[in-house]
Amino acid sequence: MISDTTEPRNLKQILSQNPQRTGGVITRAQRLADINRSLRDWCDEPWVHQVRIANIRGDTAVLYASSAPALLRARQRQRALLAWLKTRHLLSCTRIEAKVRPPVTGSIGRV
Repeated sequence: MISDTTEPRNLKQILSQNPQRTGGVITRAQRLADINRSLRDWCDEPWVHQVRIANIRGDTAVLYASSAPALLRARQRQRALLAWLKTRHLLSCTRIEAKVRPPVTGSIGRV
């Protein structure tokens, strides 16, 4: 039987079907969490609390900022951030893709 991807499925069932992939996802999430926790070691300016590394895609670090001013500051410090990612986390990122993405709040879907 072919599963319909539009139908909701039990998360436990999905995770148990492919444990190797699940381990990779968890490892990746832990690595991103470690990077974001250590960002304050790199720079202790207030705007750093408004940015997060959302993903690492090949040679690109995807950075989300909760405000445009924080995004501007991150872009200004891009070279230093890339050097720090290479030194501290052994990442070979050569560019940053940066976007304003406000944090998710509890009022999703409300008008």
